[in-house]
Amino acid sequence: MPFSIFSKIVFLFVISITSFAAFSYYFIRSQIDHENFQTQIRHQQFITTINQVLADKNNRYSAEVYLHELGFQEITQQELHEILDKQKGIIENDENPLARIIKVGNKIFISLKSQGDTVLYKEIQKTSYRNYYFAISVGAFLITMIFVFMLQGFIPINELRKKVHLFSSGEMDIECKLDQQDEIGDLALAFDNAIKKIKGMNESRILFLRAIMHELRTPIAKGMIVAEMVDNSVQKERLLTTFKRLNALIEQFARIEQLSSKNYKITKEMFLMDRLLEHVKNMLLLDKGSACIVANVPNHTLETDFELFSLVVKNLLDNALKYSPDRQVKIETIGKDIAISNRGEPLKEDLMHYFKPYFHHENPSEAHGFGLGMYIIKSALDTLELRLSYAYKDERNIFTIHGCILQEFGPLFSKVPKRGARV
Repeated sequence: MPFSIFSKIVFLFVISITSFAAFSYYFIRSQIDHENFQTQIRHQQFITTINQVLADKNNRYSAEVYLHELGFQEITQQELHEILDKQKGIIENDENPLARIIKVGNKIFISLKSQGDTVLYKEIQKTSYRNYYFAISVGAFLITMIFVFMLQGFIPINELRKKVHLFSSGEMDIECKLDQQDEIGDLALAFDNAIKKIKGMNESRILFLRAIMHELRTPIAKGMIVAEMVDNSVQKERLLTTFKRLNALIEQFARIEQLSSKNYKITKEMFLMDRLLEHVKNMLLLDKGSACIVANVPNHTLETDFELFSLVVKNLLDNALKYSPDRQVKIETIGKDIAISNRGEPLKEDLMHYFKPYFHHENPSEAHGFGLGMYIIKSALDTLELRLSYAYKDERNIFTIHGCILQEFGPLFSKVPKRGARV
């Protein structure tokens, strides 16, 4: 699972502050050990001098004066008793009448013993680690401030990310300006300008398409009225069918525009295969005897967007009829898939190339370009979350829509041709 930038920054901060704390601890400990070692050596030198004085004069007073001059003082009786308890009588039972060093933990004392009394002296001036602790505190503070500063810098990026997601989901009424004069502010301003331009172009496109569709509906409506007045029933039927087809094309154009702009709202419903084929047959407006569709399918049940799926099947059938030398196409079901096939030469390019808008082969004489049709098919199937595959077998081009059938309901009847029948 990928980590966010915020998580990475927090992780780096934890690693940095932990490493700094560990380094600081071992640095202070090494300094304390070094100072204790140096103190012990210094005290040993003092002891050597004191023992020489005591050995020559056996004068405890001179040793005490010497210690006071070096900055030592006698410890209190309470401290003496605590140290004696920790040493478990070793000091009192020591028969050495001269001075010696007593080390209790990290504390070092000089012991003087005279006439059975034991007196401990400690150095008044102690080594101060205040500067070390101050430097460590400043370092930890700076690391924390850098972390906070970086987080403050990334907070606008998080807000910008949320707005980008809103924009990608179709939300246009958003503003991305940020009150900061840096690269992030420039990025937010540029994205805000891009949103306004895209919003303006989208509104212009919608207005243009609506105007065209509105202007086309008026002559179509008038044409249907005039067609009703034609006396010849055959011509009347043809004219009415043509105008109905034009009206249906306007609806399809609106649907295609929604697909291309990613604004199409899927409306799933359950329907039977016979209803689908009947609707597709009406969309194709085939003249009798001009083409043949062999429907070799049981009456399966499907659950998807009826109009959008009909548009996919219609375009596949239309392409198959257009590029079939015998003007025949076969539609059949294989498991939960629908396969549409026709005789002809295999595709010259990979199927993905035909999904490009207005794709055409390099050699026009060998063209198998499907224009905008395959692009519409791919866009519609992506919206429906279905997959299209292509295969060439037994001199037939086979296009298969996978996983679109819900279950088999029963045999075809009534409106559509029987299994194997011709349309």
